[in-house]
Amino acid sequence: MLNILRQNPRAFVFAVMIHLLLITALSFNIDWNSKHKLTAPKVDVIQAVMIDESKIKAEERRRKLEEEQRKKTEQDEKRKQDELKKKQEADKKRQAEQEKARQTENKRKAEQEKKKQEEKKRKAEEQRKQAEAEKKRQQDELKKKQEAEKKRLAELERKRKAEAERLQKLEEQRLADEQRRAEEAQILQQQIEAEQAAMNAVRQRALMDERSRIIGKIQQRVSSKWARPSGWRAGTSCTVTVRLVPGAGTAQVLDARMVKSCGNPLFDRSVENAVFSASPLPFPASPELMDEFREISFDFRPED
Repeated sequence: MLNILRQNPRAFVFAVMIHLLLITALSFNIDWNSKHKLTAPKVDVIQAVMIDESKIKAEERRRKLEEEQRKKTEQDEKRKQDELKKKQEADKKRQAEQEKARQTENKRKAEQEKKKQEEKKRKAEEQRKQAEAEKKRQQDELKKKQEAEKKRLAELERKRKAEAERLQKLEEQRLADEQRRAEEAQILQQQIEAEQAAMNAVRQRALMDERSRIIGKIQQRVSSKWARPSGWRAGTSCTVTVRLVPGAGTAQVLDARMVKSCGNPLFDRSVENAVFSASPLPFPASPELMDEFREISFDFRPED
C-alpha cells in the first residue's frame, strides 16, 4: 500500500483533502450547547473508487517513457548543441588557422616579393654598372681603333699616292705598248684576213667544183636508170627535188617529186622512177655540203 502511495502521491493528497473537507463540514453542523440527545448526523456516504493498479502501472510506464523520451530529447538536443558548438568552435578555429595561414602566406609572399624586388634592383644596378663599364671600354677601344685607323689611313694614303705614281708610269708604258701591239695586230689581222680570204676563195671554188661534180654524177646515174617513154621529144626537161639520207659515201633516196614538170605526166613519172632506181646516189664528203645535199634539186635533160 505504501508503495502505491509513493508511486501515486497525487491520489493520496486528493484523498486526504476529501477527508479534511468532510471533517470541517461535520464540525459546523454540531450544536455544542444543545441539550437534546445527540443523534448521529446524516452524512452522505462517499463511494470509494478502487484504483486499477494495472492502469496506474501503465500510466507510470507512459510517464516514465515520456520522461525518458524527454530526457533523450534533451540529451539529443544538448548533444546537437554541443556538436554545433564544437563545430562552430572548430570552424572558428579552422578559420582562424586559415586566416593565420593566409596572413603567414601573404607575409611570406610579401617578403618574397620584397626580396625579388631587391634582387631585381640589385641585378639592375649590376647591369647598369656593367653597361657603363662596357660602354667606357667600348669607347676606349673605339678611340684606340680610330687612332689606329687614322694612322692606317695616313699610311694607306701615302702608299696610294706612291702606287698612283707607279701605276701612272705603268699606264703610260702600257698605252705605248698597246698602241705598238695594236699596230702590229692590225698588220697581222690584215695579213690573216688576206690569207683567209684567199683560202675561202679556194675553198669556195673547191666546194663549187665538188657540188657540180656530185650533181653531175647524180644526173648521170639517174639518166642511166631512166627508161625513155614513148612519145618523148628532144629538148624536153624538168626539175626534180630529191630527199636523201647520207650513208658511207652515198645516200639513200627517201623521196622524189617534180617541182617543174616537163608538161607530160608520163615523162614526169619516168624521171621519178629513174631517181628511185638510181638509189643510192653519190653524196659529197665535205661537211659544208652535207646539209645542202640532204635535199637537192637538179634539172633533168636527157640527150637524144
